[in-house]
Amino acid sequence: APVDVQLFENGPFLGSSRIDRIMLPAGRHDLDIVNQGLGFQERRAVQVTAGQAMAINLRWPTGGLSINAVPWALAFIDGAPAGETPIANMQVPIGPHEILLRHPQLGERRTSVIVTSRETAKVGIDLRAK
Repeated sequence: APVDVQLFENGPFLGSSRIDRIMLPAGRHDLDIVNQGLGFQERRAVQVTAGQAMAINLRWPTGGLSINAVPWALAFIDGAPAGETPIANMQVPIGPHEILLRHPQLGERRTSVIVTSRETAKVGIDLRAK
């Protein structure tokens, strides 16, 4: 996962993606994979084979991001061009992102935003303000 997730099995906490390996007995396991802060939760059934390691590939969701600048600016999300503001409800992967706003006369401003699956994240900057 691009951010930390926690793993639970039928309620009890097993560990997080920060841990190199989570040991489970052989057999079928129904895991809840969660990042509560981002509003992410996915249930996954896995079949564990004794003595073998396995990875779980997640379908990482997107969330809405709206960006505005006064008077206007070119927007970049994590270094990639996103277009000219205003940008409404653009879909980006949930998690932290760096926003760069660039105006030819007013310079650049950087800010960070956390996009969740619960609501559209909004970034608004007045480039005229110092």
